Amino acid sequence: MDRQTFIDRLRAWAARADDEVIYSHGTAQVAWQGQGSVLRALASVVATGNIAPAALRLQIIADRQKTLAAWNAERDVEHAARFTGEVQGYELVLELLTDADAWGVPVAR
Repeated sequence: MDRQTFIDRLRAWAARADDEVIYSHGTAQVAWQGQGSVLRALASVVATGNIAPAALRLQIIADRQKTLAAWNAERDVEHAARFTGEVQGYELVLELLTDADAWGVPVAR
């Protein structure tokens, strides 16, 4: 998968999360907001930086671990819901990265 396809997929998923925000309520709405924010941020990082998929994967794993720690420590339900969505966003991106060893080089499965 090439870099632009990766960015386009992240942006499409972020747009889908934004649509879900419109039609959901309460903690589900907050979780979708969290997911969308992660997807948009990562699309921007990839679009503006020259980061290899392997380096991006390591950064996402570290960021996801920080978010999981915050989620586990959070006692407010609404804040915890945002962390839930953020973790889901990181998981989506990690799954998408399994299709990229290097931008533009397909991965044999």
